[in-house]
Amino acid sequence: MSKERAPRRWSDATRASLLEAGIAAFGEHGFDALSEDAIARRADLTRGALQYQFGGKKGLFAAAFDHVLQETARLIADQTMERAHSVAELGEGVGVLMDLALDPRRRRLLFVEAPVVLGWNDWREGLRRAFEPLLHHALGHWVEGGLISEHEVAGHAEVLLGAGVQAALAQGAGDPRPRAALEAMIARLAARP
Repeated sequence: MSKERAPRRWSDATRASLLEAGIAAFGEHGFDALSEDAIARRADLTRGALQYQFGGKKGLFAAAFDHVLQETARLIADQTMERAHSVAELGEGVGVLMDLALDPRRRRLLFVEAPVVLGWNDWREGLRRAFEPLLHHALGHWVEGGLISEHEVAGHAEVLLGAGVQAALAQGAGDPRPRAALEAMIARLAARP
């Protein structure tokens, strides 16, 4: 083993340990309740390692947000591509997102803490990067089916993204009505002749 490879592997392992600890800690306790030392201890590392790898707690949070967001988008894509490659794909995707948002850690990190910690613009941009390709793909089936026109896709995607986040938050607070309404609305629109 070369001397150059060992530090890189150690660095990758350190980064992965801190990211895993950050995801769990932020999902359980939120951002403000944690110190850099507490997160580093959870990973069996030092605050210096956290600062070196991520620049501090906010950098770790941003990486945790991005990781969980990409994982969520990948799960939605995998599950909807298996079950529905048609106008039904949009409804399937919303259902998968709502099911994933039942996990309180995921919901807290993605939809409660992230807008505050990262700021509204960075949070929305992260959501767009992760979910707009999925929404545009699913709405592409609606264009093919004559339900909407191509120039309506971007607007529909934006509205659906906001509605999905709101439904996930309401569901987490014990109110299933927004989820049911969103899923019913999508099903009615997809069934239009």
